[in-house]
Amino acid sequence: MNLKYNPLRFIGDVSLQCYYMVVLSLVWTLAFCSMIAGWSGIVPLLFGHVAVIFAIFFTYATFYDARKAGKSWFTEWDHSYKMTRMFKNKDRSKNTCKWDLEIEA
Repeated sequence: MNLKYNPLRFIGDVSLQCYYMVVLSLVWTLAFCSMIAGWSGIVPLLFGHVAVIFAIFFTYATFYDARKAGKSWFTEWDHSYKMTRMFKNKDRSKNTCKWDLEIEA
C-alpha cells in the first residue's frame, strides 16, 4: 500500500508499521480466501462470512485501540484526515475568477 494514503504511516517505528501491515494483510487474505472457498459448499461460505466480519472488527479494533490510548500516530492521522475533509468540503465559489473574454481579449 502506498504510504501516502496509509494511516499507519504515522507510526514512528518502521518495524511496527511492517508488523501491523503484515497482520492486517494476513487477516484480510484469509478472509477473502475463505470466501472464495465458499464456492465449494455452504460450510466454507459461512466460515468466509465469519472471517470477513472478524477482519472488519479486527481492523476497527486496531484503530480504536490507538485512538483510546491517544497514540501520536493516530492523532496525526486523524488531524490529517480532518484537514483533508475540510479542504474538500470548502466552498470554492467564493474564490473563483470569472474570465470574461469580451473584456480580456
